[in-house]
Order: sequence, then structure tokens, then C-alpha cells
Amino acid sequence: MLAFKNHHYFIPPQPLSAWMESYSRRQKFRRMARSLLAERDDILSDLGYDRYDLLDALHLPLQSDAMQYLEARRSKRRQQSPAV
Repeated sequence: MLAFKNHHYFIPPQPLSAWMESYSRRQKFRRMARSLLAERDDILSDLGYDRYDLLDALHLPLQSDAMQYLEARRSKRRQQSPAV
């Protein structure tokens, strides 16, 4: 008979409430991003967003905070743009 080897490692699961909170936050972000993506590029630029940053944030894993990513990209762009 073949020996049975258990290759499963114990990974402590997140509490269900933490998972639900991150999922809910991501869904809220998706609704906001979809409404922004419906706008023209010049309006997004006036708001300080970039269409490609929004699309990148939508494809982040669930564990990542998409809003934090978007705000970091927004502040980085602000620092790189020349002062008028």
C-alpha cells in the first residue's frame, strides 16, 4: 500500500468578520472606481486620478487595500508634476 503523506500546512485562517470587512471595502471601491472610469480623462485629471491607476487598483488582490494604493499613486503623481 502507498503511504499517505499529509502535505497540508496549517495556516491560521482570518476571522470571517475580517474577510467580510475587506470584501465589503473592495466592493465599495469597485463601485466608486466604475463611476470614475465612466468619466472623461480630463475630469479624472482634474480630480487627481489616472485611468490606468484605477484599472491597476481594480486588479489588486483582495488582501491589498486598493484605496491606499490609489492614494499613494495620486500623491506620487502630485510630487512629480511641476508646480504651476
